[in-house]
Amino acid sequence: MKRIIALITLVALVVVFCGSADAQILWRGAKTMKQGSFIAMGEWYYINYTKQWNTTDEKWDDLASGVSSSKWGFETMFGYAITNDWEAHLHVPIKFWKSESGGVENSESGLGDICFKTRYAVMPWAKDTHGLTLTGHIRLGTGDKNKGLGDETTDFGISAIFSTAWMGKSRGHLKANYWINGENDDNFKPGNELKVILKYDYNYSPKLMPFVTFIPYMVAEKENDGNAVTDSDKTRYTFVLGGVFKPQKGIFVRPKIAFALGGKTGNNYSFKPVLDLWYIF
Repeated sequence: MKRIIALITLVALVVVFCGSADAQILWRGAKTMKQGSFIAMGEWYYINYTKQWNTTDEKWDDLASGVSSSKWGFETMFGYAITNDWEAHLHVPIKFWKSESGGVENSESGLGDICFKTRYAVMPWAKDTHGLTLTGHIRLGTGDKNKGLGDETTDFGISAIFSTAWMGKSRGHLKANYWINGENDDNFKPGNELKVILKYDYNYSPKLMPFVTFIPYMVAEKENDGNAVTDSDKTRYTFVLGGVFKPQKGIFVRPKIAFALGGKTGNNYSFKPVLDLWYIF
């Protein structure tokens, strides 16, 4: 009964917060859950875009007066451990964005691109041993592209997550994720994506673990009718400070703040507050 109540509570939070996010495929380290365990996650965040890439001068400019763009969201994930080393997951994002230009406001909200994921520990992690988990995922084009909620393509991805053994109070993670993006009915193909995560944990106490993360992210040029779209390739570099608080067994609260270090193309923010809630049962 407690498990059912906790799951219903998390789903209720999703409905209350709604929001936008891309499926966080690289959530968690290499450790997998015990057979028969469930996991429920939610991530809330807010982004206020303040910069726009100047393709002529190749630099970031402040957004023009009267122009604004922001989004906030709640990404969800639900998973089950089929065996001690094998898990299946479902990601369901709800998207919301708001922009203003020339006194005209636009906003949309709704379902984003649903993602199915499986994780398998080829080197099961333990406190005194390194671990390696591989993942495969498929992202469905369930978000409406006309509302900016998705691109209506079917995408396939692979990932690798390596976590070191505990070295005293320290532990490191190296994660990488690659998406092969499909083409939609309008002959538009988003560029393939690569994300790398370098993360360091420090086990300050049994209930508190601060961490730092560096994330390079790259998107290849988009294509329209087989032709490359000029200035559509994108890079991002992000630094994250955060911590994990464990108020009781199975519950993880993870506040963090992300700082944009640069990149190119599109709009960018200065910093982004994030709050993750995890429950493993």
